[in-house]
Amino acid sequence: MINLINDINYNRKKAPILLNLGLLGAEFFYKNIINLKNFLYRKKILKEKKVNAYVICVGNLTTGGVGKTPFVSELARSLQGKKIAIVSRGYGAKVSTKNPVLIRDYNKIYFDNGLLCGDEPFQLAKKVDCPIIICKSKIKASSYAIEKFQVDTIILDDGFSNRTIKKDKTFILVDSKMRFGNNHLLPKGPLREPVSELERADEVVLINKNDNNFLDALNWIKKFDRPIEKIVLIKPKKIYNALTKAQVVNTNKAIAFCAIGQSQQFFDYAGQFYKLPCVVEFEDHHKYTKKDVENLIRIAQQHKINTFITTQKDEGKLCPIIKNYPKFSFNVLELETIIKPLN
Repeated sequence: MINLINDINYNRKKAPILLNLGLLGAEFFYKNIINLKNFLYRKKILKEKKVNAYVICVGNLTTGGVGKTPFVSELARSLQGKKIAIVSRGYGAKVSTKNPVLIRDYNKIYFDNGLLCGDEPFQLAKKVDCPIIICKSKIKASSYAIEKFQVDTIILDDGFSNRTIKKDKTFILVDSKMRFGNNHLLPKGPLREPVSELERADEVVLINKNDNNFLDALNWIKKFDRPIEKIVLIKPKKIYNALTKAQVVNTNKAIAFCAIGQSQQFFDYAGQFYKLPCVVEFEDHHKYTKKDVENLIRIAQQHKINTFITTQKDEGKLCPIIKNYPKFSFNVLELETIIKPLN
């Protein structure tokens, strides 16, 4: 059902009449709640709390798959000379996030895979060497980072809709291909916030994922009259084996699968390296089980293939399971993120 809703949100499928009516009704209530929340903050009835650090928010108006995680990792690496911590809600984590949970510090990652701590924080932990904390409360997590590590800069991974903490700099990321989908709010559309809330952004960053019409998207986003100082190019870097980490150079057939926000974008990338007789789409943040892997293997056997290709986000949740299937090669497509000035 979630994948069907996602297709409707981005105009890939038309909703049946009854479903459409239900989505419109749910959108009406959601819109009123979001508008009330933002009204209360604008009127200072509810107030954002300032913490003793410079807070950078990386967010987006829509549901997942824009490219926040790779942007956050590149942003963290670019802030040389700063003492940084990354704060995430830890969506999908099995551990309790009522209080701060340390995923990694400057020297060590405290989790073996993403099943317990969430796929995105675990992916970040492998790419940066600064503290990463997950918690439902941005205030608690940020205060913990400041007290324990004396950081002077906090990066909020996906913190735009959270108004509890005062932000000093807010980036809003927009996918140049997907844009704002059908321009409706959840669940009728992909928007978590009305487009008018772009006014809260200090800077809009356009994400280019192999978009042939990128210049058209750039002209489109300029109409919203927000500062645009940089763009981000996301492109394939290499393929490696999930267990051995050895780089893979062959271009044989493979079964592609993933559990991310915009799966078709990954399948397009994978198709540049492999012939894909079959692709398998799981819901975003899906927690893989032994049964899932066995079903994937059955599909591969039907196609007489022993190779899979998936994403780095999925890798962290798969390794504990796939190590029991050495006859099959589970490969990972690593993407490269390049932040470029607009001019």
